[in-house]
Amino acid sequence: DKASHIRDKLVEMTHLNETIFSSGIASSHEAKPLASGAWINDEMLSNVCKHNVTRFPYEIARFAQDLAGGLMVTLPSEADFNHEEAGPLLAKYLRGRSDIPVETRTRMLRLIENMTLGRNAVGYLTESLHGAGSPQAQRIQILRGMDLPRKKAYAERLAGIDVIATDADPPAAD
Repeated sequence: DKASHIRDKLVEMTHLNETIFSSGIASSHEAKPLASGAWINDEMLSNVCKHNVTRFPYEIARFAQDLAGGLMVTLPSEADFNHEEAGPLLAKYLRGRSDIPVETRTRMLRLIENMTLGRNAVGYLTESLHGAGSPQAQRIQILRGMDLPRKKAYAERLAGIDVIATDADPPAAD
């Protein structure tokens, strides 16, 4: 984690993960109470969060695989490591840092393999993509709630463009 290319990937993975978290928090923070007493999250922010979840775990998985390298998918089996002749050779040639046991390294590689390609990838990746509805449904809801005429009017006002007043114009500044 001291090499700059590794730090950069770890920073990006953290950024993506915290973006998902923060959009979920924002959606909750902007929740509105219903007559029943229950609260409903902000619809736009909820769909933005859900849409981030359909994308970012795949990027995080890609970074993890990149950091793991090809050894993640070519790693010998446990039986190979336990083999009388091959085991000591594998331990010798698969050693990374001297302060980290080969078993620790192989366990981490197996975890990344399992979460990004193996049976747990179903829960991590496929559920991220489809667990909260299809990405297209989220995009439709984002489109419905984005109020483009209002944003256009803000941009025109900021640019100093005189436009004919419409209902979409933002309120006049105080």
